[in-house]
Amino acid sequence: MTIEGGRQKAEGGSRQTIRGLLAGLLLCFLTGCSDQYVNEQYGSRSGVGADSINGTTILGELFAKAGHRVRSVGRLYPKVGEADVIVWFPTDFQTPSQEAIGWFDDWLLYGEEGKTLIYVSPDYRAGEHYWSLTKVRAPAAQQGEYNKKLRESKQDFTSWRSSAPAGEAVSSWFTPDRRNQTQTVTQLRGPWAENVDAGEIAIEHRRYLTPDNQAEPLLTAGDGHPLVSQIVCAPEEWDWRNGDSRLVMIENGSFLLNASLVNKEHRKLAGRLVDHVGPPKLDVVFLQSRSDPLVLESDPSDSPPTGLRLFAIWPIGAVLAQLAALGLIYATARWPIFGTPRRSEQPSLTDFGRHVTALGRLLAGTRDRAYAYAQLRTYFQIDDKK
Repeated sequence: MTIEGGRQKAEGGSRQTIRGLLAGLLLCFLTGCSDQYVNEQYGSRSGVGADSINGTTILGELFAKAGHRVRSVGRLYPKVGEADVIVWFPTDFQTPSQEAIGWFDDWLLYGEEGKTLIYVSPDYRAGEHYWSLTKVRAPAAQQGEYNKKLRESKQDFTSWRSSAPAGEAVSSWFTPDRRNQTQTVTQLRGPWAENVDAGEIAIEHRRYLTPDNQAEPLLTAGDGHPLVSQIVCAPEEWDWRNGDSRLVMIENGSFLLNASLVNKEHRKLAGRLVDHVGPPKLDVVFLQSRSDPLVLESDPSDSPPTGLRLFAIWPIGAVLAQLAALGLIYATARWPIFGTPRRSEQPSLTDFGRHVTALGRLLAGTRDRAYAYAQLRTYFQIDDKK
């Protein structure tokens, strides 16, 4: 099979990016980063959260390596609806808003055929796993600090998870339940489990997401609870459709986030997800937003904002407001005084009194009274001789 040189170059760049990101994460795991800032921002593929242990940069690179076009957005608008695949990691623990669900349902049911929505429940953070791994390799003098970081990570996740709703079905997608305890997956079943060593995985689940009865399991834990499942969104009577759109629901990101993909078995599962969306050259969009993303009826303008609209953009608006205040103060200080012009009195260059005053200041600056009197006596003696 002949592969074009341009595609080889692009895939080579993707491999280097993935290797670089994995090498950085492995370095943190092996050496520990307790004395450095560890980015734990969740669900970001770009921006300040791209290198986070909870980011999705590596997953995005896996899609790009497979030949897909990958981009990120923060809102839903008509142009996003042209995408073939949308990957959504909600950044908070609330259930998706009805407005967002309605937008996605319309996109799946009434758009072009073959659309895929990948919804990843936010019921996982890699912080606890990260600090547990690095703590083992930390020096004895730093064990206390690592234990503190581990406790804080557990407390933060527990507190954050306590805000999750329970029991109310989310459309025909799933029913959430935050009351279940954490379970470690030791067995994998289903089509995606083939050639994956379950003894090497580090997947956690809490049975938080229970898919609708019509969902087809693609990967399940040993207890039979689905980790990955899908719903085909094309009623049989719609025979004019040539393909089917799918909603893929994933229990959590414990095998998809940046830190998780250091594990080779997790990368196999991520590869199953990438292969599942279809052949290359699909338009893949990562939605970086809360569970209630802003839905726009028209596409935002591509032209950069100008004039007063800049003041409405954070943090540019705050900086411009301060600069405007400083400019106003400067202009007020330099404000001209209006009235009848008049010429100020100019000092005379032949005024001998100014010379006497200057000489007196020089003598006073010496702080030596005897010396000053001696200079005056010398002056008057010379003047008398004249």
